[in-house]
Amino acid sequence: MKPKNEPEARASLEAVRDAFEQWRNTRDKRGRVPESLWEAAVSLSAFYSAFRISKTLRLNYRELRHRIGLHSSRNGPSQFVELNVEHMFSSGQCFMELRSPAGFEIKIRTMATSPPWLTELIRCFMDHGR
Repeated sequence: MKPKNEPEARASLEAVRDAFEQWRNTRDKRGRVPESLWEAAVSLSAFYSAFRISKTLRLNYRELRHRIGLHSSRNGPSQFVELNVEHMFSSGQCFMELRSPAGFEIKIRTMATSPPWLTELIRCFMDHGR
């Protein structure tokens, strides 16, 4: 079950950290991380960056990113939804924050209401990491 708010997400991160610590204290030296712990770590990617998860849980960042990417591709392809934002903004700034299925994040700020390159940029970003 996914946490609904920040305190619940924080409690989940702490619970997974405690599970890793318990495993580290009872494991054989140089033993591999159990899949159940990897799955718990990957599940946190819906709420935290891979960097924060890897730092908190003391995991290899690249391995975690790889597993997050595999997890998101196993959950089926994400669908690209094209929005016609031409009429949504009269003038001024346009600001978007997006997270790809692989867990990458991007922030876009532009003065143009609908620059011609925006749709292709978002499509490439959402397909990255598959």
